[in-house]
Amino acid sequence: MSSVFGKPRAGSGPHSMPLEVNLAILGRRGAGKSALTVKFLTKRFISEYDPNLEDTYSSEETVDHQPVHLRVMDTADLDTPRNCERYLNWAHAFLVVYSVDSRQSFEGSSSYLELLALHAKETQRGYPALLLGNKLDMAQYRFTHTISHACKTQPYTWLSLPASST
Repeated sequence: MSSVFGKPRAGSGPHSMPLEVNLAILGRRGAGKSALTVKFLTKRFISEYDPNLEDTYSSEETVDHQPVHLRVMDTADLDTPRNCERYLNWAHAFLVVYSVDSRQSFEGSSSYLELLALHAKETQRGYPALLLGNKLDMAQYRFTHTISHACKTQPYTWLSLPASST
């Protein structure tokens, strides 16, 4: 039996029921959560978003040759986690997004990671979480050395991967 995000699949093969995965996109306002979500789901970039709009999108994906019904919640927190229960109790996995050109965005991501760690401890369950640096087109404004140092001092496993520009 295979799994996605640590959740066992009920069946196998091309005719099995799709696994349902809820993914919450977290981060400070301006980190690019909506742009990232829309780009992933539609393969298009849209430059204008309503920063107060929180929405959930659905997509049928294939993971490990298995159908997956992916629901993505694009959250609309301002600068810190607020009303967290709505996504903590809903999501199976979390993507914490920060903007590579904003030190405040990166520093704000730690409050989300701490919240997720506390939630995992309280519920005695592990939740996959990924910290993602967004807006790589703003590379000239990056503060990579600060990010690398901060990641090394945190109690989380981290990995730095170069991103494709496609």
